[in-house]
Amino acid sequence: MISFDFDGIEEIEEQLEAAAKKFPDLAESTLKKEQSEFKKDMRRETWNKVKKGTGNIVKGFRFDKIYRFRANFETNFLAEGGKKNPHFHLINNGHEMVTPVSRKGKKLKNGGQTVGFVPGKRIKEPVIAKWHEKHAERAERMLNRICEEANK
Repeated sequence: MISFDFDGIEEIEEQLEAAAKKFPDLAESTLKKEQSEFKKDMRRETWNKVKKGTGNIVKGFRFDKIYRFRANFETNFLAEGGKKNPHFHLINNGHEMVTPVSRKGKKLKNGGQTVGFVPGKRIKEPVIAKWHEKHAERAERMLNRICEEANK
């Protein structure tokens, strides 16, 4: 899990919680926009680091539904959600290259020999870092919008 510390973020968090209690629909719609922005950034970064001929790896990118508990809204990003053969974690973290057959062409029962290691592309870490940089200003924009709605 990655954690970041920001100066003055506690004040914004308190204001966000109060705003989410007053305007839950607006907070949820803002979170949905955040989801789509994050998903677009993940797709863009994935296609920049992976060859196009590797299949449709971004097809499994999706979010769980938004869960609400009091003033908190949560959702989970799934890189391999609902796919039959999930491979994103292998590309992101790296994997061992294993030969499936022997030299004579016979298929081996318990897998073959390890012949190397493919290093991971580390796709999600820079996207998460960029997202955290922009998150404070997006949260502040949402607060301003909620304040405008409250003053109407």
